[in-house]
Amino acid sequence: MAQAIAIAEGTPPTLAGVCCLGILSASLGRGLQIQSGADRVSRGNLFIVGSAESGSGKSETYRHAARPFNEYEHRLVDDWRQNVQHQIGSEVTMLGKELARLEKAAGGDNQSAIEREELRQRIEAKQARLAQASADNHAPCLQVEDTTTEKLAALLAANGEHLASLSSDAGTIVSNLLGRYNSTGRTDESIYLKAWSGDGFRVDRLGREPVSLTSPCLAALWLVQKDKVDSLLEVQSLSDGGLIPRLLVCHSKAEAQRIEGSRPGIPTETAAAWAELINTLLDTYHRASEPLTIQPADDALAALVGYHNAIVDRRKADLSDVGSFAARWAEQAWRIGVCLHAGRHGASAGERQLGVDTALAAIRLAEWFSEQQLAILGGVREAGKRAVRDEVLALLADTPTGIRAADVYRRRIVTTAAEAHSLLATMETEGTLAGTDSKPDGGGHVTRTFKLARN
Repeated sequence: MAQAIAIAEGTPPTLAGVCCLGILSASLGRGLQIQSGADRVSRGNLFIVGSAESGSGKSETYRHAARPFNEYEHRLVDDWRQNVQHQIGSEVTMLGKELARLEKAAGGDNQSAIEREELRQRIEAKQARLAQASADNHAPCLQVEDTTTEKLAALLAANGEHLASLSSDAGTIVSNLLGRYNSTGRTDESIYLKAWSGDGFRVDRLGREPVSLTSPCLAALWLVQKDKVDSLLEVQSLSDGGLIPRLLVCHSKAEAQRIEGSRPGIPTETAAAWAELINTLLDTYHRASEPLTIQPADDALAALVGYHNAIVDRRKADLSDVGSFAARWAEQAWRIGVCLHAGRHGASAGERQLGVDTALAAIRLAEWFSEQQLAILGGVREAGKRAVRDEVLALLADTPTGIRAADVYRRRIVTTAAEAHSLLATMETEGTLAGTDSKPDGGGHVTRTFKLARN
């Protein structure tokens, strides 16, 4: 389907690919997960942010991928309006009248204590039924776009605690994250963090009933212009808070294209197969009362564990300055694996083991997204490296006799002693510092002291 969309619209396969992956993720809700550890499961909800120039075909590309998802939601709403809405409305009206009669009877002075207690219990029961009926009196919803934190929490609570945030032009969503609706001007990502991880969440606001969520699940597919991706990654509070490391970001490099001759449309059988798959996933998993859990095959588990361990090793070396980002890559591979597994096996995905071929495909995609992330972070990383080196030079200016790795670590210029040793060794290799070894007269460990290199 992604290939067919790319050919039909003349857009890069990456743009169509992220759209199809995002719709797969959105179609699962919280109904499918994988056993990713002895006491841990990973769901298939992804947060995908892809960029494309205005007028490059991103809306059309998105529309093709999302069509069966949107049509499914429209059918749900139509069915609710025709077969459910009037029933709930009638029940709300009847319960309101019954409650009014009970409250009127409770105002009498001739009841015994037993009669008053019975009335109280009946009133409470009616109030509870009326509150539940009123809460159910809403059309079903599978997706949101421009919404506040409070509204998103309420919509999650009203729709089984799982939704998708989908937009072919997500500039307003980015503005919301940056604090558009927050009176303090702070970034507003807390519910997105909870709904990615599945942690419980409670929203309390003055004058409104609190909203409590047990295990919210949100998938996201946001297409934006390139500058919006860059602006998100430049917000330190979003990185420190953990949202940015959870995003699968990419620049699709989609640009406006000339039309030379006629382009083939999407083959009917391809569109039909895609629609059937999305409908099947929505029926089987999004509407499931309890999630189904995939078990990984032994070789698939070994591949994903190996990927995790390789990242851990790199976080002590070339990824030391982006550890919070790299820490999510293995988890992203597990989540992508859930989506690919569902795409391959449809309704039977919950009954089949995750195969090694799917695990390796998920790892390749996770690696591709990580490369995209690092490329976008390139400028930020370089600025961060320069700032760290400036701190080392400032420390050296205060200590002309020389500095050691322990001094760098104690000043909290870096977070670990290993990073301190690596940083000083790198600056020596670059020719900024010169190191000399010394050993106590009585014996002991060799200590390397660094001073400014003489040019």
